[in-house]
Amino acid sequence: MTEPTLKDFSKLLASLYDGHIEEDPYNAFLVEMRSTIDANFGSITMREPRGDDGGLLFVSSEHLPRTLVDDHSNPYTDRYYTSNLMTNLPWGKVTTLDECVPYKSLEQTDLYRFCMAPIGIHHMIGVDLRNANGQRFSVRFCRPKEAPNFGAEERGLVELLANHIQRAVANGMQLIQLDKERKLYSSTFAKQSVGIITLDERGKVVTRNAVADAIVREKDGLSIVNEQIYLESPSARSTLNGYIDAVATAQRNQEPAPTNALAVDRPSGKPDLEILIKPMMIDKTVEPGHTPHMIVFINGPERSFEIDTRILMSLYSLTKAEVALAKLLAEGANLDQAAAELGIARNTARAQLRSIFAKTGVSRQSMLVSLILKSVVAYS
Repeated sequence: MTEPTLKDFSKLLASLYDGHIEEDPYNAFLVEMRSTIDANFGSITMREPRGDDGGLLFVSSEHLPRTLVDDHSNPYTDRYYTSNLMTNLPWGKVTTLDECVPYKSLEQTDLYRFCMAPIGIHHMIGVDLRNANGQRFSVRFCRPKEAPNFGAEERGLVELLANHIQRAVANGMQLIQLDKERKLYSSTFAKQSVGIITLDERGKVVTRNAVADAIVREKDGLSIVNEQIYLESPSARSTLNGYIDAVATAQRNQEPAPTNALAVDRPSGKPDLEILIKPMMIDKTVEPGHTPHMIVFINGPERSFEIDTRILMSLYSLTKAEVALAKLLAEGANLDQAAAELGIARNTARAQLRSIFAKTGVSRQSMLVSLILKSVVAYS
């Protein structure tokens, strides 16, 4: 084993903590470790193969691909993983293969003959750890038969790195999940029929969806000037700026931030734009600058909304008849108009509306319309 210098150890940790963003995850770390402890094989098994699931393995070897996902093309994942003699090790305890099985017995197994020997795996050192979900994952390094077994120096290094490996993998999983959630959040908002603009701590625009872009391009009472929302009406502009300042001030002081709304007159004569300013959850101790601190919803009442019947039924357990009524109300009809459109008596419509109120938890028709438009607008 090559004794790592402080610089080498720092490089090793850097490659470990950046492992989740690599095209072949953790490959740089595995390569660095192989070089340091004179190993010809290194792996992180995130998910053991089970039945039809071929598992997830990150590998550093001259004989195998770097990432094996649900792969039944090699004998280990296809047949012999159940014969693995270093499974379910004590949590966090560094172990060598000869502690689990004598080499003489190992060499008689199909696992050794068909999976290990052909790629020069004989000596093995490893540790089992927990990922972000508390599930087991394993780290292994190997040497060929002609090399010496792993000794105290290699064991000490793996023990020293074990907590870092567990933390890096757990954090990496959480960051990947967060990135997926943000992308889903972004793509969902981008498709909604409500204009959405996020603002930073100074009220500067960070992001806006396609609907907001269309509203801005119309320049009908609202535009973007110097990266800020600009309302043509002086009084509305002053009110909006006051609301934005109120959110920013509350967030700076770590106080509850208010949610406010206003109507914006449009020179074209179209119905007023409806604007809602809502604070976003932030942590000032870690939040960098120019990131979303507040969100602005912009609704043009004349815009048509295509409401997904299945979403309404799933969210609120509404019947098809109740969904039909709710959709008409959300599209601007009053109760009498909706009843006539559906061909039902007004009393029937009133009874259905009471049932809708009970299921959705609202008490007024305007609240119901607002709830539907904000939560179940269908994606284009």
